This record gives sequence, C-alpha cells and structure tokens, in this order.
Amino acid sequence: MEQPARRRSARTPVWALIGAMLAISPVSAHEFWIEPDDYSVSPETEIKADIRIGQDFKGNAFPYIPSRFVAFKSYDRLGEADVTGVTGDLPALSMTPRAEGLTIFTYVSMAERIRFQEWEKFAYYLDLEGLTAIPARHDARGLSRDDVRELYTRCAKTLVSVGDASGDQDRATGMRLELVAAQNPSTLSAGAEMGFTLLWEGKPLADTQVALFEKGQDGAAAARTITRTDDSGQASFTIPASGTYLAAAVEMIEAPADRNADWESYWASLTFAVE
Repeated sequence: MEQPARRRSARTPVWALIGAMLAISPVSAHEFWIEPDDYSVSPETEIKADIRIGQDFKGNAFPYIPSRFVAFKSYDRLGEADVTGVTGDLPALSMTPRAEGLTIFTYVSMAERIRFQEWEKFAYYLDLEGLTAIPARHDARGLSRDDVRELYTRCAKTLVSVGDASGDQDRATGMRLELVAAQNPSTLSAGAEMGFTLLWEGKPLADTQVALFEKGQDGAAAARTITRTDDSGQASFTIPASGTYLAAAVEMIEAPADRNADWESYWASLTFAVE
C-alpha cells in the first residue's frame, strides 16, 4: 500500500515547495526546527519528523530536498549516520531506530540570502533576536542602512528517546552554532529546571539571547520566554508543564569579504518534549 507521505509529495511539485522555502526569510519566519511526530518511541517504531519553518512554534512542513541542506544526520549509541530519503519525501525524516537510547537528529541548511531595503525591518528582527549590538556595529563599519545584505544558515536539532534513554545525554555534534541540553528531557517533569549550553564553533558563547517556546494547545501561539547566556555560555529555564518545547538562539558575524554580504547569521534550534 502506498504510504501517505508519498501521496502528499506526489501531489505537490517539488519545485513549488523549493520556491516556497526560498521565500521564507528571518523576517517572515523566525524559527526553523525539526518536529518529530513522537519524541519517545519504542525500538520497533519508525521515527517520523517534519522540517518546519514558521513563527511562534507554528509553521509549514517542508520535504526532504538534498540540495537545500549541507548535512542531515542522526547520532545514537552506534555513532553517526546520514538521514537518507527521496527528494520530495514528506515527512522529511522517516527511519527505523538503529539502537535503543537517545537519538539526536541535526539539520544544517544551505546558506540563503536576503536583502533589507527598509532598515526598520532589519532592526525589528535584530531586536527580537536580542542582537542589540549590531546596529552600532553596522554604522561603525560605514555600511548603508538602505541596502543590507545578509546570509543566514539554520542549525536545527531534536532529541528523540528510543526505549529506555534515561542513561543518555545530549552532546555537541559539530554544528557551527549549537544548543546542547544539560539534562535528558525524558528524565524531567513539569517544574524542573532545564539548562542549555550555547556553542559557537565548539566553544561556549556568552551574553547571547536564548528563547524557549512552549508549544501552544489547539493552534494557540507558543508562550515565549527569553534569557541570555552567562560567561560560560549557559542558560536555564523552568519547564512549566509537560509538553513540547523549542529552544532557539541566533549569532550574527561580519560576513567574509568573499561572501558578497554585510552580515552572516546562524540560527540554532533544539526541540524536545517533557512528560
């Protein structure tokens, strides 16, 4: 019997999905994340997950398109493996677990370009993402406010428990910007404290905003809480209730001269669930 995911991809031309994906920028969609159907599965159950782009932890699912990512990987007790699929597959991730324990999935997008010809739009998203030092740095570099060129790359991660994962921990996987959970979410309950370390090129990134979204019920917008990392690149939040969460952070650097851009940003996300 044909699988529903294949029927969905067959009805929607891949080129149309690529066009829609390219049209979504940090202005129109601030979050990019991996969203599993279930964050805890048995060893015999197939793991399925969407790649989503949107805002307030709500967004559209996009298919498996190899030309749109640099790396799409899984990490478990057996090591590292590529997430494979057929172009156009929805959901983008569908695989049988290789081992019991915590499975980490990561996705690093190709860099995309955006141009801001209205400073207010650029400044709005800088303020939302806590990039408060960028406007002064922009002016100090003598850059125009009428034509801002940016490259952006998405670095997404999710944590899925396969069987008993209580003895496993999240870990760094080498993405340029990466959130690493200090606790295994499968061992937590409502009211617990959950910490994160934000890494830039493998090293702790201090004084950077981290946002935590609690997924809304019945289509409601997510509740958003923000904090900033300390000198050790660490941030923590109280988990108010059982449910699904998204942690997110952005780092922006001066674009290298050969990149034909003013700024280059990296967007890290980490999704997980607490029972």
